[in-house]
Amino acid sequence: MKTFISEYFQTIYKPRKTFEELIVKDNLYKLSLAYISIPIICYSLMYIFLTIANGAPSTLTPWLNISKEDYYSINRFLLAPSMIICWFTATSFIQVISRLLSGKGTFEYTLATIALSISIAMWGALVHDLPMSFLSAVGVIDAKQHELAMNSPTIFRTILWICYSIYFIAFFILFPVSVRVVHKLNWIKSILIGSLAFILFQTIFLIFNR
Repeated sequence: MKTFISEYFQTIYKPRKTFEELIVKDNLYKLSLAYISIPIICYSLMYIFLTIANGAPSTLTPWLNISKEDYYSINRFLLAPSMIICWFTATSFIQVISRLLSGKGTFEYTLATIALSISIAMWGALVHDLPMSFLSAVGVIDAKQHELAMNSPTIFRTILWICYSIYFIAFFILFPVSVRVVHKLNWIKSILIGSLAFILFQTIFLIFNR
């Protein structure tokens, strides 16, 4: 019998099979909340660690009217609601456009598979961001110096780019697969809808978490 953890990580190498198994479950709303809670908790911890380390964005200016010195501290409280807004917005976009194009899936199915997609894809960035923020909090590395290193031609910037490349690739794979499984649309429509949904998701997420 598969456990929650084994089913969760099965998404990495068998996303279609995982989504197909997911949408026949009875407790989809509970599972959806569990999936989306994972990146919410991890990224909230990241901002807590960066606040402890007195970190601040080095080159990027926040789009919100928040000073760089206070940005990570305030983001501790913005992360969860902004993630939920992004999740529901992407889900709603996929549901409406897919049904307009004769998709067959329900909002509940879309909500669950998109929550799982977000949760898995965000590990592409979290494998870098969470450990680095923790090491900053405990004083192993200097948060501000590391911020500068990530925006300079260093090995740290290369590692960051690799991680975020995985992040983007994962989203551009998982969102279309979700559309395909839930709504039974052809691959062209699924890729188009899934990709646009991710762009919408990422744009809103960047407004609050640049």
